[in-house]
Amino acid sequence: MKHTRLIFLVLVALLAPVAQRSAAAESSILPASVYPSSGQAGTRFDFLADGFQSGERIDIWVNTPDGRALPARPDSELQRRVARDGRAAWSWTAPKDAQSGNWSLVARGQRSGVVRVGVFTILPPPAPAAPDANAYPAVGRPGTRFVFFAAGFAPDDPIGFFLTAPGSEETLVAVEQPRIFNGRVDWAWTAPDNAAPGIWRFRVVGGNSRFEQTLAFTVERPAAAVGVNPGRGRAGSLFQFFADGLQGREGVIFWVNRPDGRAEKATVERVAVNDGRAEWSWIAPDDAPPGQWSMVVRGVNSGIERVVLFEIR
Repeated sequence: MKHTRLIFLVLVALLAPVAQRSAAAESSILPASVYPSSGQAGTRFDFLADGFQSGERIDIWVNTPDGRALPARPDSELQRRVARDGRAAWSWTAPKDAQSGNWSLVARGQRSGVVRVGVFTILPPPAPAAPDANAYPAVGRPGTRFVFFAAGFAPDDPIGFFLTAPGSEETLVAVEQPRIFNGRVDWAWTAPDNAAPGIWRFRVVGGNSRFEQTLAFTVERPAAAVGVNPGRGRAGSLFQFFADGLQGREGVIFWVNRPDGRAEKATVERVAVNDGRAEWSWIAPDDAPPGQWSMVVRGVNSGIERVVLFEIR
């Protein structure tokens, strides 16, 4: 089920804590709180996380929807310093040209190695406002019932409803409860359970007047579980992954994002995709550098992507 191209990187990860057992402080990967959880490019996102060492500094980077890992700067360099109680609070403002889709921001303690991950969504820019027309809700997941209205039509004008899904051709569709009164058209439409994430458009056309309105709305990618076992391991270790939310038994491709930001094709073993759930394993190269890694799986047909975070020590 498809919320724009995601490489996201819808970037939801299995965030499993790992106990600290020594002064060397093994890292644990847990979620950081994010507010707001979604916003358009240019939005300021506020993050809060705990479990770091008192007074240490944190490094942060973002994982983009297209699979890149990029260095990130907090809105103030002072925010890199952890408080005495091990809590860190920082903000990051998405660039004005930030790609829409699922993002994640990773914070890592420089001394402790503790990792915290905040997941959020960059929404697509709003469609140009149509005169006296609207969709509610503007954003919803597959299965959501959307309600629309558009005004400016001739009274009793026969109305045609044309729907465009992301990456698809426009199609004449039947809608729920269509009604026209005094030139205003009201109708509803329920997104299928397999609705592709991204921007959808309804074009409404008067059969006699030829007047038309176009309304845009967004179908979000549903939350999907991903995971890896173990959550951290040494170079040469076997990692076993899973990811839900793909389509059927479609073909999949894989790549990894290294700690240095490079993306590499991943040669995996024992791949199985059934009912939208992919399971596979991967052996880390013997020379794999230590640090935060992410594995990305992408459906060949659907374009759906899932991201799994793990660590090589």
